[in-house]
Parts: sequence; C-alpha cells; structure tokens
Amino acid sequence: MGINPVLLKELKVRMRGWRAAGIIALYLLVLTAVAVFIIYTVFTDPYTSSIDPQVSIGAYTGLAIIQFILIMFIVPALTAGAISGEREKQTLDLVLCTKLRPISIITGKLFASTSQTLLLIIASFPIFSMVFLFGGISIKEITQLFGFYMVTAVTIGSIGIFFSTHLKRTTASTVLTYGTLAFLAFGTIFIGVFYIRIFYQWDYEKFLPLLYSNPLAGFSSLLAEQFGYYGGINSFLGLSAGLGRNSNAVKAISPWLGNIIFDAVLSAVLLALSAARINPVRKGIFGFLRSGRRRKKASGN
Repeated sequence: MGINPVLLKELKVRMRGWRAAGIIALYLLVLTAVAVFIIYTVFTDPYTSSIDPQVSIGAYTGLAIIQFILIMFIVPALTAGAISGEREKQTLDLVLCTKLRPISIITGKLFASTSQTLLLIIASFPIFSMVFLFGGISIKEITQLFGFYMVTAVTIGSIGIFFSTHLKRTTASTVLTYGTLAFLAFGTIFIGVFYIRIFYQWDYEKFLPLLYSNPLAGFSSLLAEQFGYYGGINSFLGLSAGLGRNSNAVKAISPWLGNIIFDAVLSAVLLALSAARINPVRKGIFGFLRSGRRRKKASGN
C-alpha cells in the first residue's frame, strides 16, 4: 500500500518551510507554560503538604478544553478551501484528469488539511504526561480523549470538504462550515431545551437523543465519566440525568460514544457525497443525458 499521492503532495507543500514548525512550537510553548504554571503554583503553596490529585484533574481538564477549542476553530479554516481553492486556481480539472479515484482525492485532501491539527494533538502528548506527576490520571483517560479529538477533527474536516466541493467560493464554504458546526454545538442545545420546555415542562429524566450529534455534549460527557463529575455544564446540557451511575434513567449508550458513532456515519456520508460531486464520469453521464433530452426536444419541435 502506497501513500495517497494527493496527501503526499499536500504534506510536502504544507510542511515545507518554517511555518508548520513555528505553529507547532508556539502551540506547545503555550501548553507548556500552562502546565508549568500549575505545577509551580502547587509546589509553592505553603498550605499544602502533599500533592493533591485534584490538581492533576484540573490541569488535565484545562489542557483538554484548550485543545478542544483549537479543533473547533482551526479545522474548518483548514478544510473549507481544500477543493474550492483548487477550483479558484483552476487546477481542479488537472487533478481529476489523473488516475486517482474521486474518493482518493477527497480523502487525500481531508487528511492533508487536518494533518496539522492532528500533528498538534499528537505533539501535545508529552505535555499531558506531566499531569502524571500528581496522580489521578491514567493512560486510559488520555487515550480516550485523544481518540475523541481525532474523530472530531475528521468529522469537522469532512463537513468542510463537503461544502468545499459543492460551493465555488472558499469564503462561502468557510461560512457554511462554521455555521454547521455552530448548529451542532449550540443549535441542538436550543432545540433540545425548547422541546423539553414545551412538551415536558422540564420534567425530563433521560438523555435527549438529539444531543448525540452535539460535540460539546460528547466532550463534556467524556470528562464527566472519566472523573465522575456530573454538575456544571453537564447539568445545563441535560447530561446529569443520563450520566449518573446511580441514575434510573435508561440510556443505551454513553453520550460520547454515541457522538463518535454519529461522527463516523456523518463523515462517511459527507465524503461519499463529496466524491460523487467531483466525479467527472458522473458529470459526463448526466451531461450526456441532458444533451440527449435537448436533442429530442429540438427534433420534436
């Protein structure tokens, strides 16, 4: 198995020069500064005679939130112009003339666009390992978190690729990508709150299935299950009813696992639609049918 040519070419272009290395260095510097500040605060506190595992949980949560915000804001900007940018530069036809299948072009563009974000996620692993000094965090929690990050990044990238293939302008594609992400993150919450308020008068003790599509709900429920904390944002999202270990509410699957399944299905559908959109053979068939209909109408007239 060889590397996807589109991915290989994009990686060479994106990783050439100091820009990629500078972004990685700056990002790791910020995370390191946060982690060192937390460690320094703990060891210089005169009122603590021992290391509190809650400090480790707090540092882990803070670093996790920073990376999650990074993914939500950076990935759409990197992927929304993947295909529309080629169309604007008038190089898309040259790519379609190669022997690559449309799905290979789409997946190559997707992983090339998200590679920088995925590299940042992987590069931050040593920073997260610093929280092991305090205890309370295991490799299982970090593996779950990083896996959730990668699935979320690929899903957001798939949304960006989808709009990039169906729209001619990168600006319009970027706006719709951020709009779709905002709807998944906040629109589903407002719909859920409105639904519960109208039909149940706040007397609802189950996890709302609509929130399986919400990345905030998935991220929050992952942290909640890792540390057994069900207050705060989880109460606002309605996760408390469905996440508590002693809850009588019936839930078939954890919200973060449901969000991963939803993301996987959504990514597969969007990538398939994107590949069908740029398929030149499919365009030729429909164009031939349309031209045939025009010829029939002309001969009939």
